[in-house]
Amino acid sequence: MSNSKASVTVNIADGQGEIEVVDSAFQVVASGFGALKVDLPPGLYKARALAGGGSTESLFMVEPQTNTLTVPLNAVEFANPAPLQESGDWSKRQQTALFDLVESEPEDVGLGLEGGLLLSLRLDAAPDGDEGRSADRLRSAMERLQLRDAMGNQLPDFRRKEIRLPELGLIAVNLKLKAGYYLLGYQNEKEETVLTPFYVVTGWRTQAYFHLQDDGALEYQDFSERAMLMTPSGMGLSHYELRRYLRLTEIARYALLQGRQAITREEMNALLQDKFFNPLFGLFAAHLLLLSPRPNQDLLKTVIHNTAGMLGVDNPDILALGVALAALKGETPFMSLSGVKFPPMLSASWNVLLDQPQMFAANPILREVAARQVAQGPWLAWRLEEEVGGRIVARPGGSALSPQILELTLNISSNILKKMNIFTSNYNFSTADSAPWTVADTTSGPEQDVLEAIKDLACNNPWREIIREQKKATREGVGGLNLTSLQISLLPMLQLIKEQLEEGDDFSLAEFRLMMSGLHVPFVVAAEALQDLTEKLALIAAPSNG
Repeated sequence: MSNSKASVTVNIADGQGEIEVVDSAFQVVASGFGALKVDLPPGLYKARALAGGGSTESLFMVEPQTNTLTVPLNAVEFANPAPLQESGDWSKRQQTALFDLVESEPEDVGLGLEGGLLLSLRLDAAPDGDEGRSADRLRSAMERLQLRDAMGNQLPDFRRKEIRLPELGLIAVNLKLKAGYYLLGYQNEKEETVLTPFYVVTGWRTQAYFHLQDDGALEYQDFSERAMLMTPSGMGLSHYELRRYLRLTEIARYALLQGRQAITREEMNALLQDKFFNPLFGLFAAHLLLLSPRPNQDLLKTVIHNTAGMLGVDNPDILALGVALAALKGETPFMSLSGVKFPPMLSASWNVLLDQPQMFAANPILREVAARQVAQGPWLAWRLEEEVGGRIVARPGGSALSPQILELTLNISSNILKKMNIFTSNYNFSTADSAPWTVADTTSGPEQDVLEAIKDLACNNPWREIIREQKKATREGVGGLNLTSLQISLLPMLQLIKEQLEEGDDFSLAEFRLMMSGLHVPFVVAAEALQDLTEKLALIAAPSNG
């Protein structure tokens, strides 16, 4: 038997995707992107292509006398919020209808004229001839979507001219919109609202595509699966170009989700070239460049500069990329006097800003996002809680926490709230150069007061029981404290602090900072979250007046 190797070439039909070659021992022996050439000894192998969460594969045999071998792989098909599949006549008609809508002129609904927004929901399969049921499912899902301005005010008029095509499983809005920052929200059946930011730029139309699950439920988790584009207003794209853009968007989204540069050179080149017709490609390309072991700083600078020319130099994603580039160069990032005015669209941009707490300016939205962030793939999102009198409180309806635990919380010292409130109210958030979480450990005053309040809070509550009852309430879907994701992370931390203090060891400001560093949370955000947690405990433990 010959031990000579054969030259094997593996090609994906459209050149898009990651390639792996697996041997008979199930070991990956070669990998690449788009096309792969490798020398292999005789044996049985599997070639596998992956892109956008989808995959395709093929078995092949290298015979002893083989010198060269080509293994073709079909283009990878994968799920997409936009109708990219062309598996049947109904799917093709759905795709054509939506793409025709993209080419049409947006409607004026009295919300501005500078830019535009296309928002679509679709069903994944034919509605079995039941157009009434299809229409109800689509309409119900659209009614749960919210459009809010940068201040959080709802804009109900955005649905005034809905486009309903139940026979094709589609519902959409296509409207003109004032340039600026916006929030897209969805309220589920539990009346929980998750918000995600986006922006509308003069001369551009932002597009967001959502996929409705088979049972008709559109939970907030689906924000992570949305496809987004920005295209020039008044410039029509061919169906071929639009399909290619949406496919490339999904591949880039999946690469960001994986946290690695899992795209081909051709795909990166397409992102760089086509960013002038879709600025979001520039953001994707820049963040993917940052995932390289040694990012090309000159190329990154050019991408940021060109994309800023379309989105604006004060765009939060652009500011974050500027910070990342400065960090690569070992320079102090430039920050305008106003700082970051609004949360970025991409979670990768948000993570960059969290590493630079001085970028947080007067806008309290940024601190709220840090405290209530929820995982939404590559997109930034956070949970909105009920506000009463400007304070976040637990939802009404009682608590499932046991009466014994509630009795123990009745004795919460008002000094705990007072100390935390002094710190959060006295700190001047309008000065971005004096962030409290960067003050040296020797600093006395408000921070030390907060530390003492945290120690009191830790010692005076049965955290182990609260954690257990909270998990039970969450599992059963009733009651509970309605905690933010940050507060849920703080519960075991408070239990650890309590155990440390009960063992006779002190708990220092440096230790608290270290804990917050591990959570990637600024000091003041943690203080506000703990203050809010204390108020929630006091609220549900307080005797009823009625």
